[in-house]
Amino acid sequence: MEEKVQEVRSLDQSKFLDFEKVKTQPITLEQLKRTHVENDIKGNPLMGMYHYMLFETIINMARECNYGVEVYDMFAAQNRDRHQQGVVINPQVESIYGERAVEAFTLRRVFANIRLTDFEDAETTTNLAIAYHQKGIQVGFGPMVRICHNQCLLAPELYAATYAERGRGTEGIQLPHLIEIVRSWFSDAKRLVEEQRAKIERMKQIVIGASELFQIIGMLTAIRVKCDSTEKELKDDRQYLTYPLNQSQINKLTEMLLLTSLRNGRVTVWDLYNTATEMYKPSAMDIPSALPQNRQMVRFIDEMYFG
Repeated sequence: MEEKVQEVRSLDQSKFLDFEKVKTQPITLEQLKRTHVENDIKGNPLMGMYHYMLFETIINMARECNYGVEVYDMFAAQNRDRHQQGVVINPQVESIYGERAVEAFTLRRVFANIRLTDFEDAETTTNLAIAYHQKGIQVGFGPMVRICHNQCLLAPELYAATYAERGRGTEGIQLPHLIEIVRSWFSDAKRLVEEQRAKIERMKQIVIGASELFQIIGMLTAIRVKCDSTEKELKDDRQYLTYPLNQSQINKLTEMLLLTSLRNGRVTVWDLYNTATEMYKPSAMDIPSALPQNRQMVRFIDEMYFG
């Protein structure tokens, strides 16, 4: 996967995009502003605001709070949905600007990390993750591990979406309300980040024994089975209608934690969560699922160790 991403990066990205070789491609905000946008039948943006306008609005909000801010990462993804693909090329526009020209692309699935540079330590920075896709808009706020760009959502309430999600029991919130929620997070960012970093330190102090680790893996597997099951009796258990990890992710988590135990002689709660967050990235999974699964993993850990 890394070799393919590197191959696409070697292209002149200021002019061209290429989703034939890779499903997920890094892009810039300037590129996004040049892409072909979509409107509803009344001529309004499909999601209430174009993706680049949403990102610019949030960046400006951060600057109004006198924060240093940058786009830490931005990705567009092709989801191969035959009904509403994540990436579409307009042949008429392409004939004007050239093959695979940025201007010819409609990008419906974009993920951005908006970094606040004011709250940093040796291990973490502070980040607002934004997922803009066909279902709606999701945001999540918290520390991000600098070395690997792993997003932490250690306060599950620091998450919002504009649409009803599986297992949440809500209808979602309107976009103006979502923007005001983000504004409130920015206003209280110092306290919020300090609380989550303190939680990280507590997680590092809790060692998971071998038998307990295998129990956790079994519990995660059982939750996944319940979520995917067609049995009504299991569907009535609404505690986890969104799983923290799917089966392939559980397999990868198990492998990585076994290696951690072998190399370090122990596994901590922080190891468990940080390993899971390695998979909650747009390059590794379906964008609409990344933040909800991350949030569910935190809830699972909270019930196990902080309930």
